[in-house]
Amino acid sequence: MIRKLRDAAIWQTQKAYSAVRQFPVRFTAWSAFHRQVRSYQLLTEDELRTTRKSDTVFIFGSGASLNDISPEEWRVIEAHDTMGFNWFVHQTFVRCDYHLMREVGPSDLYEAGWRPQLMEFFRIARTNPRFADTIFLLQTGFRATNGNRAIGLGLAPRDRRIFLWRSIVGASKPSLSLRAGLAHGQGTLNECVNFAFLLGWRRIVLAGVDLYDRRYFWLDRDEPRPDDPVRDVNVPHKTSSDIVAGLGKWRAILEERGVSLFVYNPRSLLRESLPLWSPAA
Repeated sequence: MIRKLRDAAIWQTQKAYSAVRQFPVRFTAWSAFHRQVRSYQLLTEDELRTTRKSDTVFIFGSGASLNDISPEEWRVIEAHDTMGFNWFVHQTFVRCDYHLMREVGPSDLYEAGWRPQLMEFFRIARTNPRFADTIFLLQTGFRATNGNRAIGLGLAPRDRRIFLWRSIVGASKPSLSLRAGLAHGQGTLNECVNFAFLLGWRRIVLAGVDLYDRRYFWLDRDEPRPDDPVRDVNVPHKTSSDIVAGLGKWRAILEERGVSLFVYNPRSLLRESLPLWSPAA
């Protein structure tokens, strides 16, 4: 009991210390956001809803299995709406209709770490022809440091439409309202699924969400991400089991509302809880 109380006290102290350190960082980013936000093309929720063109959306992670998709398969995929998140901006496979950004670097505190990552992210996004007409979905709110910096520093492209959304950290079920925010669940993938559900797609297909290794489609086969502390690309992501279980529960919730959730890669660990997509689905 004493050990549990001690550990709880240590955790609360660390949490409070982290909040104190992050406050000036968040305040600076939030203030800069409000100075620049009027210069951007912001979509309202009603305007955003008119942009959906099909009943099916493909959501892309960054797993190496994307390299195995044939040109013929990509042509089938691009007949539907498409959505990426975070570093999917590296891709040249398919037109990207929506792209959600929440975090792109390992830390918000150290400028030498976050600034190059954020600048590189938007450099690629601005120059990649696959993102020429993409709607960027940027997290907003006081705690949304990356989204606030993207607007406040003028890094997000001003010639693209932007929709601002809020994250609900700790939520275990999908949000039922865009205005309320998107449930973070086990990670940014959940927010993407929640967004797709709320915007009205009836079929949601997850591609490039492999989970069985740490390979990324734009890197060499055995090359780890530079900021990944685990250097063995064969090691599964540490949250894989939580993601598999969590999305299995979400699948049941969405099905009650007439929305189907699929996985594209037959080898993905998500096959434990999600059905495999086929064009006849």
